Amino acid sequence: MVKNNKGFTLIELLAIVVILAIIMVIAAPSMTKEIRRSEEENQNILNKKIDNAAHLYAAKYYANKLIAGEEFTFTLNDLLDDGLIRFNNGVCDESESIRNEEIKVYRTDDRVEYDYTSISNNNTNYNTNDCYIISE
Repeated sequence: MVKNNKGFTLIELLAIVVILAIIMVIAAPSMTKEIRRSEEENQNILNKKIDNAAHLYAAKYYANKLIAGEEFTFTLNDLLDDGLIRFNNGVCDESESIRNEEIKVYRTDDRVEYDYTSISNNNTNYNTNDCYIISE
């Protein structure tokens, strides 16, 4: 009778599982940090897109007020209607709170400021998990 010695012993398999677990423990914090950095970068890109669209919209429709230094507001819905941004999925189409978020434009000294605050999460970031806004 010939003995078949193919395969791994239980000890060898256990050693492999332990080595993989150690690698995961080492790699997990690094992966979490990279995911967080990526989300922050996406948020910054989104804010820049909204900022650029707001600059274009203000220059197109409110040039006289910009020159005069008057304060005015418009909404993301205005940017959407003008084709400067679009919503990437159906979530935003149904959410009036996101579409009606205001962008306030005012002048300080020689600089024009564009402030936009998200109603949905009460800070200057738009929630990219719920709604992706992309420029045209």
